[in-house]
Amino acid sequence: MTTTGREPSTLIDAAVRVLRSLAIHPLALDIDDDGARVLTAMPDHALRTRSRGPYSEDNLPPEALAMVDWISLKLSVTPEPVNLTIEGGGPWPRLLLELTASRVVVRYVVPEDSPPGYQPEPNNIGLAGDINIALGYLANSLRAAGGRLRPEPPIALTLSYPQDPDYERNIAQVPAEFQHLIAPVVADIAVDRSRFSRKQRAAHDEALRASAYSDQPLEPWGNGGFTTRVGSARLRVSP
Repeated sequence: MTTTGREPSTLIDAAVRVLRSLAIHPLALDIDDDGARVLTAMPDHALRTRSRGPYSEDNLPPEALAMVDWISLKLSVTPEPVNLTIEGGGPWPRLLLELTASRVVVRYVVPEDSPPGYQPEPNNIGLAGDINIALGYLANSLRAAGGRLRPEPPIALTLSYPQDPDYERNIAQVPAEFQHLIAPVVADIAVDRSRFSRKQRAAHDEALRASAYSDQPLEPWGNGGFTTRVGSARLRVSP
């Protein structure tokens, strides 16, 4: 099937490539018809300094400049323009990364400017890895459904981090010295299929089952939806 670059699976794949290339733990992620929008905190290598605004062209935040250099190096082989903008309107620096062709936008903030919620320890990539795997599974299911009923059905998704009801059970299964690596939250990816037709929903349901890993149960949720876990990530697919 020839892709146009506008299919939901193509956009999800592009977002995952950026997340992996830049080792991003997404504090927030939204994907819809307008593109993919990611919020993340700057990593430690950029945070030797915590500067305060207001900023100007003659007073650019050093942590954002460090990120510009690092992102430019990481994405130097990307076959599309990379736009980087330092946002200096507030007391803390922000950096906006735009990949226009891929329709992916990443906004970097310092931890003090992050929304409240769970942030993993540096170099703890387990939760981010599970998110990428879950998104890849969703993209594969949408491609399969679109192969039967072209074009792919339109979706929207939102990432949040509610408390994991299985946390105590999870940490009880690992040695004490590794328990701090287990996230007390679940990465909840809510998938909105409200614009699916009945045929699209049936095709996608079948694709979700066919694309699942052998030990990945799909459980009914709501009135015709599914929920499934991939490690610490959970997909909640609406009816």
